[in-house]
Amino acid sequence: MKKRKIFKIIGISLFILFGVVFTFAKIKRISPLAWNHKTVNQPVFSDKAINGYDPVAYMVSDEAMEGNEQYTHRWHDADWFFATAENRDLFAKNPEKYAPQYGGFCAFAVSKGFTANVSPESFVNVEGKIYLFADDGIMQEWKDDLQENLKLSNKNWK
Repeated sequence: MKKRKIFKIIGISLFILFGVVFTFAKIKRISPLAWNHKTVNQPVFSDKAINGYDPVAYMVSDEAMEGNEQYTHRWHDADWFFATAENRDLFAKNPEKYAPQYGGFCAFAVSKGFTANVSPESFVNVEGKIYLFADDGIMQEWKDDLQENLKLSNKNWK
């Protein structure tokens, strides 16, 4: 009887633990690349790409700028937001040029075989391509071995 009660408690505990881990992973948008994931980094219940930040501003202004709902463009089943109509129009003409690499998921996570959400303020422009990161520390770690991490990220993303 005691063994049965212990197994029941362990089972319930494992179920709760699994639920907490799964919920955290979904909120942070962390999953292995081998799993089916969206092409563009967007929340579970929204089509807003890269947390609503303007992808063109990274290249044109070299800064992270929040987009405005007034200036949107639909691409790859996601709504992209822009700070200005000019930025929206530039993106609409050539989205591959302005969209961040790896669908706007964290480049460091992609180099390790995962997808993860980003802090849109943590970005780097490498040879005209934008890479986003979970935070500045992760970004610096990725940049410390830039060529190797680019190679791993590109290989893993395919």
